[in-house]
Amino acid sequence: MENGKIVLVNYTGKITASNTVFETTEEKKAIEAGLFEEKKKYSALPIVVGDGEMLKGIDQALLEMKEGEEKKILLKPEQAFGERNPKLIGVVPLKEFQNRKVNPVPGMMLDLNDRVCRIQSVSGGRVRVDFNHPLAGKEIEYDIKIEKELKNQKEQIDAFFEKFFGAIPDNEKRLSIKENKIEIATDQKYSAAIGQIKKIFSDTITKNVKGIESVKFTEEFTKAGENKDKETEAQKPAEKKQQKEKAEEKTAKRKAKK
Repeated sequence: MENGKIVLVNYTGKITASNTVFETTEEKKAIEAGLFEEKKKYSALPIVVGDGEMLKGIDQALLEMKEGEEKKILLKPEQAFGERNPKLIGVVPLKEFQNRKVNPVPGMMLDLNDRVCRIQSVSGGRVRVDFNHPLAGKEIEYDIKIEKELKNQKEQIDAFFEKFFGAIPDNEKRLSIKENKIEIATDQKYSAAIGQIKKIFSDTITKNVKGIESVKFTEEFTKAGENKDKETEAQKPAEKKQQKEKAEEKTAKRKAKK
């Protein structure tokens, strides 16, 4: 594959020392590894070859692969998430966590001052935190497969749309392509959650999908009670049928008594 090609890739990463799977795009493997998340959609993801989204070793492997090919890649710590750095381990006053209404416990992962860390220990009013990546210092292995090369503009856009906004129900999002522009409408309740995602999506599309020059986002406000009213309307035919059946049943019983 050449740099800039857009491909659908399935992959599974595991720690070689323990054979522990830590991420996968495949539902069956996620269930087997105890990683399955009910709200997550499992499917091959669109990847721009050479764009730096994947680890460097994986990007390099994709360049040497073709559509339909599978490959196993072994990555040393320096090729993956780096060696562990003792300087990234420190102590933070417990009070700082209490001010944030967080009860730190060993093993907990959280965002501290815009940096992800893991709690190592809590003792004497002090919390030992580790800012190293959880997989730092570990040799890892990836099984990857290029399922398909996406060549058509629409299928490229649809794939990225699902990748970035797949968590939003289909009836609460809408995508339209108009010449060299993309318009995306979502329910306003997702505004805060997708703030940063909109920028990443837009940059990915305008940089890698030929013919698209801009992306426009709009928010839709649903009238309060509208969904409830629609649901009530949908129930009316069934309710009327039940009422009719009950009335006929009562009539039949009265006739039987006579």
